Amino acid sequence: MKKTPPGPLTIDPVIAEALEALTDGFAICEADGRPSIANSTSRRRFPIFYEALDAGASYREAVMASMRYTRPESTAEELNAMADVMEEHYQAGEPYETRSADGGIMRVTYRPMSQNRTVAISVDVTELRAREKELKKAKEEAVAASAAKSAFLANMSHEIRTPLNGIMGMAQVLETGDLKPEQREQLATILESGRNLMAILNDVLDLSKIEAGRFAITPTDSDIAHVMRGLHRLWKPKAEEAGLQFKLSLDADLPPMLNFDAGRVRQCVSNLISNAIKFTPKGRVEMAVTALPRADGETLVEIRVTDTGLGMDEETAGRLFRPFEQADDSTSRKYGGTGLGLSIVRKLAELMGGQANVQSEPGRGSEFTFTFLAGEATPQEYVARTAAAAPDPEGAEIGNLRVLLVDDHPVNRQVAGLILRPFDMQITEAGNGEEALAQLAVSEFDIVLLDMHMPVMDGPETIRAIRESSAAWSMIPVIALTADAMSGDRERYLAMGMDGYLAKPLVIGDLIAEITRVSRLGRATGAVEVAA
Repeated sequence: MKKTPPGPLTIDPVIAEALEALTDGFAICEADGRPSIANSTSRRRFPIFYEALDAGASYREAVMASMRYTRPESTAEELNAMADVMEEHYQAGEPYETRSADGGIMRVTYRPMSQNRTVAISVDVTELRAREKELKKAKEEAVAASAAKSAFLANMSHEIRTPLNGIMGMAQVLETGDLKPEQREQLATILESGRNLMAILNDVLDLSKIEAGRFAITPTDSDIAHVMRGLHRLWKPKAEEAGLQFKLSLDADLPPMLNFDAGRVRQCVSNLISNAIKFTPKGRVEMAVTALPRADGETLVEIRVTDTGLGMDEETAGRLFRPFEQADDSTSRKYGGTGLGLSIVRKLAELMGGQANVQSEPGRGSEFTFTFLAGEATPQEYVARTAAAAPDPEGAEIGNLRVLLVDDHPVNRQVAGLILRPFDMQITEAGNGEEALAQLAVSEFDIVLLDMHMPVMDGPETIRAIRESSAAWSMIPVIALTADAMSGDRERYLAMGMDGYLAKPLVIGDLIAEITRVSRLGRATGAVEVAA
């Protein structure tokens, strides 16, 4: 029996009135795509489409006429391609977006009905897309601002560290000489001031790295009790100098080894101890360490630093962990500082799965609590690492090392030379990478100390030329001595082929230790000589 096609669509007047009241476009289309019912909102948004249909055009022709009006900048090929996409979405019942006659953005959705009819609803998403565009622009601007800030901080760090290397380096060299007591005291002030400046610089860089999400926590197997005893030994003279007792209490159940970032824990606890000593005019400072094993195998380590100092009220304690905030933010505050230390402590604690908090009362001292999660240590790895770190029974003789010192800054070369010559090292200087390669070609060296930022040929270009050379010195040990100290700089330079890395300003003990370590690598791979 032959099917009778559906007759003209009729609609109840009340429903028709409701459809006219809608702020969204509404239409019911027949099988050929031609609307049999459309409210005034839909006709107002797509007038050319409906005019073309009323004039006898097909659905496709009406769509093309409407798009030619709303997209005059598009070619015929582009319009046909867009019409194909719209028709595919129409057939599949998937929403698509198109322009209205007034330039707005409409989201059109088709849904199938009985008798091969389709309901079409258009929603104005112009404001939504505008907000999304603004948010995207704001995000791009924020990313650009963050990149600019990081670049600025990296540049400022480099520019500050370079002259500071001269100040700290020369002061350390002078410290090894024969000085009068008064001169030694003056020199100690210079070194202490330099270290304070370095601490401020490092705090700013740490906060920037944390906020940019580029701060990496690197846990290793360590002994928490050993770390805490080391901090106690380090800070005890400072506390005694201030007339304070300084006590350490270790939980008897502390695990012998845990997996955590010992360097960052030292940084955080040192900050708490320093503040406690600074703000305690008399009495004592105590440090207590406990550990609580958890069901997931991790251990929650809690370190409490308690003092009998000035204390603070609840409002002051509430803002203490905010960046650049201090208990006393007046311009005449007695104790100084950037107000970054405690903010970094809290952020680092959170990165390590813990917290940093304070309980205090005015005149009754404060108790700072720092917690972090530590993983289980691997005994086998610990034994292997301990064995690897054991002193070389033959010793690491660094006397008479032939050193090629490459740096464009004369003061940096002078500082490094004054540090190394007392160890009987033979120093040859070069002002850039080209001079360094020329020296390697004609002389024998055991190690290269290489600056990263130089004219003519910089550090990265130089290490690339060294490692790609077919000469015998292509595998010579190279240490990067650089003012680059941002997150990832060490890893980046080691990936280039460096064997070691030190950030300026140089510390005598660190430089000698790194040369000792890297020179062993050179011995392991054999002497480096110029090809005959």
